[in-house]
Amino acid sequence: MYQTSKKINLREERDFGEKLNATFHFIKSNFKPLFRVLLLYVTPIALVAGIFSGLYQARLFQSITGTGDYNTFGEYTFFNQITSLNYLVMLFFTVLGYIFVSLTVYSFMVVYMDEDEEVTPPAVWQHIKANLLQGIYAGTLIGVVCFFSFFLLGLGIYLAVVFSLFFVVMVREELGVIDSLERCFYLIKRNWWATFGFILIVAFIQGMIGYLAALPVGIITVLRVLEVPGMDSDILLVFGNTLSSVLNIYISTITVVAVGFQYFNLVEKKDGVGLMAQVGQIGNRNSHTFSNEGEF
Repeated sequence: MYQTSKKINLREERDFGEKLNATFHFIKSNFKPLFRVLLLYVTPIALVAGIFSGLYQARLFQSITGTGDYNTFGEYTFFNQITSLNYLVMLFFTVLGYIFVSLTVYSFMVVYMDEDEEVTPPAVWQHIKANLLQGIYAGTLIGVVCFFSFFLLGLGIYLAVVFSLFFVVMVREELGVIDSLERCFYLIKRNWWATFGFILIVAFIQGMIGYLAALPVGIITVLRVLEVPGMDSDILLVFGNTLSSVLNIYISTITVVAVGFQYFNLVEKKDGVGLMAQVGQIGNRNSHTFSNEGEF
């Protein structure tokens, strides 16, 4: 169990700077419990993605440098098939890793809102499990649609911003795929540019931090090119890629949390859910005061 003192009010309308500050403050104040759930539910997938990324990079490096020895055309063909297979498996688990990050972070935020004092991994897992299947197939489908839409005069960029809210809508509001997509369009209407700008800035900050995660692979690659003794080990390259992949998936938490705060900001702008809840609490407090006054 982890105690969460001085809770942040997520249901609040915030400007750009407030959303940015809230994002990093939320991550900092909940770092241990958030890291715990990421470690439990995201790391296994990130490790698989990293291992296959390393295998792909190692074979690609052999192909570029011509260090692969092939006695027959069959061996060369098999090599290329294995390389392609590694790439496909790496791509699948990388996408799956980012889907799990979204489900984990937003499940954490829901428990954070709904529970009074503590966030536990089992409570987070209940929300992940409830949205896992539709999250995987919907997330994969959205990714494919956005990718191919990039070639249609920037339609993919528009859809990517709209659908960035999909996972937090699905987890927080417990909606199905179609209802979640419709909700995304409703929330983003007249707020697309503000959302795009916010995500762009946060992604830039995340990218700068992500350079640190790429250092292990970069250093190993440079040393291999320079033919430093001991650096030609494929195991070393696989290890570096695995470490970088895991770190990159963890770092993506920054953008995921930021999108969460943008979602709550848009909900307050559109529906005023948090404001209505505060008014209801004021009404309850007033009723309690009047009843006590009547006893004297």
